[in-house]
Amino acid sequence: MPSAAQAKFAVGLVGTNVLSGYSGTPSLSSGDQVFIDQCLLKAAVAHAVGCWEGYLEAVIREFVSKTRVQAHRKAWTLIIQFESLVDKLAANLNTPSWEASRELIVSVTGMDPYGSWIWQPRFANQTDTKQFFDGILRVRHSFAHGFNVPTDVPGLVVPGVLSSAYVADVAACLQFFVDTTDGLLEHELTHRHACATGWN
Repeated sequence: MPSAAQAKFAVGLVGTNVLSGYSGTPSLSSGDQVFIDQCLLKAAVAHAVGCWEGYLEAVIREFVSKTRVQAHRKAWTLIIQFESLVDKLAANLNTPSWEASRELIVSVTGMDPYGSWIWQPRFANQTDTKQFFDGILRVRHSFAHGFNVPTDVPGLVVPGVLSSAYVADVAACLQFFVDTTDGLLEHELTHRHACATGWN
């Protein structure tokens, strides 16, 4: 059973596919189809990254709230303080890169997802997965700050130019990260925190 955060991510990611699906469609605002398509594909990448960030912020809070159920009553004061700290850490996640995301998960849950964050069959190791994943964040960062898309981003067929295929890979990669992280955290709930029903 997925977390509520994972279910929300799945619904949100549909918007990425909607935006990408409009590439190739003319617009009254511009006659330059390449420009139109790049605007839509950039928006799709930004949307996907926003969904990932939203997932992380929500799932960390959800995880802590599930573990609270098993906590001893005498520890309520500490739990409230910890939940407040978790809210602050989640709110400060402005760039959900590989390292920032991993650090947040480790800091709050004590579980390190590193060993499982290999997007197979696309990549055989964490290094290649990390390069692709962080490339997504570099793409989002570049146009968010008025720069051109970097030419050395892994996965781009034409350097510096987004495509529908690339956006599909972005969505699939982030879906993998959400599914994997969600499963790892549920395992933590059931095996370390005695939450027998997991996310339920």
